[in-house]
Amino acid sequence: MKDHHLRAWLKVAELRSIRAAARSLHLSQAAVTKAIKELETELEAPLLTRSPQGIEVTACGVHLTVRAQLAQAQLSLARQDIRQLLSGAQARVAVGVTPMVMLSVLPDVLNDFKQSMPAAKLKVSEGLLAAVLPALRNGSLDFALASGMADNHGGQEFDFEELRPLEFMVACRRGHPLAGATRWQDIAGCEWLLNTSGGSHTDAFLQGLRANGLQPPERVIDCDTFGVMWNLMVRSDALIVCPAGMLEIPPYGAEASQIRTEAPMPVASIGIMTLRGTPLSLAAATMADLFRQRLHSRAQAGPRAALTRAALNPPGPAPAGA
Repeated sequence: MKDHHLRAWLKVAELRSIRAAARSLHLSQAAVTKAIKELETELEAPLLTRSPQGIEVTACGVHLTVRAQLAQAQLSLARQDIRQLLSGAQARVAVGVTPMVMLSVLPDVLNDFKQSMPAAKLKVSEGLLAAVLPALRNGSLDFALASGMADNHGGQEFDFEELRPLEFMVACRRGHPLAGATRWQDIAGCEWLLNTSGGSHTDAFLQGLRANGLQPPERVIDCDTFGVMWNLMVRSDALIVCPAGMLEIPPYGAEASQIRTEAPMPVASIGIMTLRGTPLSLAAATMADLFRQRLHSRAQAGPRAALTRAALNPPGPAPAGA
């Protein structure tokens, strides 16, 4: 299986047309057809089905596409590393970050990285788990600073290096009439803004409620980005579940209050998530190390920076509007 085979296959799978793929690759149709047939022969499996309506990718072809995308991404990283070692040419890093990381250490990490690799090109994406896993799998993200639930760090396909504990809370806008509530039934009937994707902290929160015999919320708006969730929360009486450390970050701490009830909260940590068996490029490894240093420094900075229950959940209920 050669590089030109994979490039031809990926273009055919993307465009669903051998003619269009050949045009895009500046090759003849015969050359592209030959590359696909050689792949099918080597794999001993059909990759395409042909009909008067066009071509379709088989199940075997779908699996090949995922692996071929990753292989091409890794070859691109190898070229970057070699150019960087030989001539200091530009590097590229794509990283996903959780909202907590984005609002806390990310600016410092980017400043540090620019000083060490000023010519590097960067891409930063919001790293909610539902978006992180497929992006790591296909190579469009080098790594992610993700929030991993206890015993749920991506399974055997991904590696997760825990860096910091992460506490969650139920949050409401400042001045919410139920800000001082202490019983779950007082807030269960509220409207909730939640990211309900599988494996998320919300998913763990809902499972914890059921395990403790508490009725999960029924009035739920599914939100897939933190920005949408937070902005709706501070402009309504809806509630969210988010990292408790948000109260330590201006201006978010001035906009929200924590509601303390008997509802169990997820156990999680912030860490570096990578695709197992896939080495980072030199540039990505440099950035990952900077995240480790900054998160470690924050952990040592004192109770205001630590994401621990002792620091962020003092005894006693908060007064309404606190």
